[in-house]
Amino acid sequence: MLLDNSDEYQYWRDEKLTNTTTELTDCIVEIQNPFKLTPVEKNKLQSLCQKVNFALFQIQPIDQYDEAIISINTQLGLKDFDQHLFVKTGGLAHITQSDKKDQSEFIPYTDKNLGWHTDGYYNTIEQRIRAFSLFCVRPALKGGISEWIDPQMIYILLREDNPDVVKALTHPKAMSIPEHRVDGEVRRATSVGPVFFIDEKTQALYMRYTQRKKNIEFLDSLEIKQAVEYLDTLLNTTTDYHFKHLMQTGQGLLCNNVLHKRNAFTDDKDNPRLLLRGRYFNRIE
Repeated sequence: MLLDNSDEYQYWRDEKLTNTTTELTDCIVEIQNPFKLTPVEKNKLQSLCQKVNFALFQIQPIDQYDEAIISINTQLGLKDFDQHLFVKTGGLAHITQSDKKDQSEFIPYTDKNLGWHTDGYYNTIEQRIRAFSLFCVRPALKGGISEWIDPQMIYILLREDNPDVVKALTHPKAMSIPEHRVDGEVRRATSVGPVFFIDEKTQALYMRYTQRKKNIEFLDSLEIKQAVEYLDTLLNTTTDYHFKHLMQTGQGLLCNNVLHKRNAFTDDKDNPRLLLRGRYFNRIE
């Protein structure tokens, strides 16, 4: 196992560091026709998602963004989408400020800061989110900058600095998310698992994490408490592998569930911020 075998880890680490990049401009793909990717466009998107676990793309303004994003995702093999709350046709959720009580309790549907997290960190193993897409239809009037980092790079940085931290964060009961009930009905079961793990289906190193303090429980041990503090310190420090970008109309992010955050924003009431998000059970290979 990569997490335990030092020789296998060293080989994987060296290959990862050789192939990664610290320049955002290296990770942008211009798409001419979202309904028919060229071999060059598709290969670059797939290659970036294999090497750095994300790719940014840009399309020209069109009338039907939903259909275009569904088409791009489908061409990359993203078909097995998560039918979670508020998902519309084709697996996309419209992420915008909401005044509906059931939606506004979820931070993505507000204008507040959204801390570091991976998507679906509360899902069961059977519904593990391995990839997601995020596309900007309209940016906010002010703010709403996104930041992200490849979880595999976080793992390397932590392990190189303090192996005990990643050891603690691989504990099978490191982080628990209590069940979610609405009017006495269980909408989501309790989720218990490690922060870092090897995904059995893809054999890739993944991460499930959130900096939220509400409805999150970490295993009651000094090692895990210190490891979480260590991780948060690293996430909140700018490294060469942290990326920051304010997505504009026509820009999107495709990724194998990278760690990400978003700062607070101010909306234009007549043209509110709107992003399209898709979550998928399969990985971009």
